[in-house]
Amino acid sequence: MINPCSLRPAALAVSTLALLASQAAFAADKAEDAEEQPNDQDTITVTATRAPVTIADAPATVTVIDSEQIADELATDIRDLVRFEPGVTVRRAPARFGAALGTTGRAGNEDFNIRGIGGNRVLIQVDGIRSPQGFSFGAQDVGRGNATDVGLIKSVEILRGPASAFYGSDGLSGAISFTTSDPEDLIEPGANLGGFARAQYSSADSEFAETIAVAGMTGNLSGMLAYSRRDFQELDNQGTVDVEGPTRTAPNPQDGFSNAFLGKLLWTSGNHRLRLTGEYLEREVFSDVLSGRGPVFLFGPTPSWIVDSLTATDTTERKRASIDWTWQADMAGAGFLDYAHVAGYWQDGNDVQFADEDRSPTGTRPRPDRERLNTFNNEVYGATADFRSSFDTGGISHTLSLGGDVSWTTQEGLRDGVEPPFGEVFPARAFPVTDFTLGGVFIGDAIEISDGAFTLYPAIRYDFYDLDPTDDPLLPNFNETGQSGSRWSPKVGAVAKLGDNIRLFGNYAQGFRAPTPSQVNNFFENLAFGYTSAPNPDLEPETSETFELGVRYTTDTVNITLTGFAADYDNFISQEVVSGTGTPFDPSVFQFVNLDSVKVEGVEAKASYQADNGFRARFALALADGEVRSPGAPASALSTIDPLNVVFGVGYRDPDSAFGGELITTYNARKPANDAVGVCNGTCFRPSEFAIFDATAFYRIGDHLTVRAGIFNITDRKYAYWSDVRGLTTTSTITDAFTQPGRNASVSLSLQF
Repeated sequence: MINPCSLRPAALAVSTLALLASQAAFAADKAEDAEEQPNDQDTITVTATRAPVTIADAPATVTVIDSEQIADELATDIRDLVRFEPGVTVRRAPARFGAALGTTGRAGNEDFNIRGIGGNRVLIQVDGIRSPQGFSFGAQDVGRGNATDVGLIKSVEILRGPASAFYGSDGLSGAISFTTSDPEDLIEPGANLGGFARAQYSSADSEFAETIAVAGMTGNLSGMLAYSRRDFQELDNQGTVDVEGPTRTAPNPQDGFSNAFLGKLLWTSGNHRLRLTGEYLEREVFSDVLSGRGPVFLFGPTPSWIVDSLTATDTTERKRASIDWTWQADMAGAGFLDYAHVAGYWQDGNDVQFADEDRSPTGTRPRPDRERLNTFNNEVYGATADFRSSFDTGGISHTLSLGGDVSWTTQEGLRDGVEPPFGEVFPARAFPVTDFTLGGVFIGDAIEISDGAFTLYPAIRYDFYDLDPTDDPLLPNFNETGQSGSRWSPKVGAVAKLGDNIRLFGNYAQGFRAPTPSQVNNFFENLAFGYTSAPNPDLEPETSETFELGVRYTTDTVNITLTGFAADYDNFISQEVVSGTGTPFDPSVFQFVNLDSVKVEGVEAKASYQADNGFRARFALALADGEVRSPGAPASALSTIDPLNVVFGVGYRDPDSAFGGELITTYNARKPANDAVGVCNGTCFRPSEFAIFDATAFYRIGDHLTVRAGIFNITDRKYAYWSDVRGLTTTSTITDAFTQPGRNASVSLSLQF
């Protein structure tokens, strides 16, 4: 249950929301003769129902962030993308990893976390194509947060709650859908050439970013090319201990760059569109891990060796080629089909993490230098299709959506290097090379009754998966096992309109996530140190059930949403010790098993106001609580849930969009002490509550040139996010290493032509 004490600031915030709404409505009555601003009545989402519907009429909680908002908020990565979106976070720990031990910060921006559940349990897709999975094992940690360049994104939709009824596996707690621009998005009506260029600088990590996109059209053919380049250093913090060794709290030096290319060729004829897309992204980060230098103590007060140097180079590469055909009817309901879309794609994701550790002996025993080369690769072929049809049965209108998708993935990881630990050999694998098939078919309907006064959204999907490991020569002593399974995922939502402005909505949804190849066939053995791992061919998919109820109030100027939700997650997959005493003759056996069930419940509130005279305000709140239940053990807190988060912003945007600005306050509560019990080996470090202030502004110079600027953490507050520090204890001396940047600024210059 949610802690009643933690509800007090939430109640105060909701009262503030109500006051804001009443003042907004009063001001709206006085506004006159100004340009209408977009709101939830106009913004379209497809992710929620697999068919276009306004956010106001969606039966679930959805956020749509467009390219203009991304630019106005000066976002440089996915963490910036959701910094003003309570209930959605991206973990980023500082880079403090070792060559053979520890992974802290190695993944950079790890993954999205929605309502306390993250990692591979959140579906991420780009143009309808799911992103490769993340992976963590030993000294290797691969997140998915660096595989998308926000400079090439047209919009992103964030769906809270299970998405498996439409998208299948990985949509256990939500879905993130990125959409890239098409040529016509860059070309004004009546023109045959268009594009934009943008240059941006951010002082938080000394990042320089340049993006350019050019599109052209001739007859039925149009095309575009876009390129984004980023050069950056380590993310700043407020640590002051600038020394070599584990007591260091200043950031470890980093130098990185990324290149992202996007190309599209589009042929249009009547109602038909044929599109070819090519996408390529590479990202490389070099780290000088000064915190890893110095003496290493294994046994007693005498150091076992000295680390003279520890450096690392991490590389991410993603390639995608796709072809898709779309047919759109001139008018919905005029024929058998309104819409048809078929696509085929190839995608290749490669992550390489290399570390070089120079060591000196402290005695007569030699301590050779070590190198570690860890890779994780996904090559995917896939196809997807979906169709829509509108028709009436008596006085009831239907919008039927149906389709399916299938993908074939070859997934492999490699552990290699110089001087493996005693009892191990290189090269090796944590799991055999595996062919992984995912597929499913779905059907959903939007049933409108009484001219849309009540709409029911039922949907169901049937999924199947198959893991087929190869007889891998790098695992000669391992008997791999295959696994296959299937799953039905139902969902039903409803929206009731009470007059023109009030909507009640609710939904029930189930989600699931198939086990990954590395979980079913995880294998790692070091009998000299008394441990091994075993496969689990009986590992079951993770499942979820979520109930959500809410109310929306929507006018031309005011949007308010209040939502409550409760979610049960069962068969959580966890690696546990299932047998053994940890000796060479009776090794501890690690195995991925279905152990934990998780319950999460919470409330969310969101409001915005956009007056015709240019004044605007926004408010958002997220509060959740969760617990983990294991057989034979008392319930414990779910550590991945963030404490209460509130965002409030006020600003002004000239009705002609010539200039504008916003002041934004973000408040994060302290993680309650009883919600941190059992999360750490000892008493957990819990960052203090904080409020930070950010300001952004833009000014249009002429019709085509726009300058934007922002100052973040204006008061230079020292603060840290719970998601970044969880696992640290109160005895830690390096908590300042996990703090966020102090006062920092960003500026950009955009040219449209």
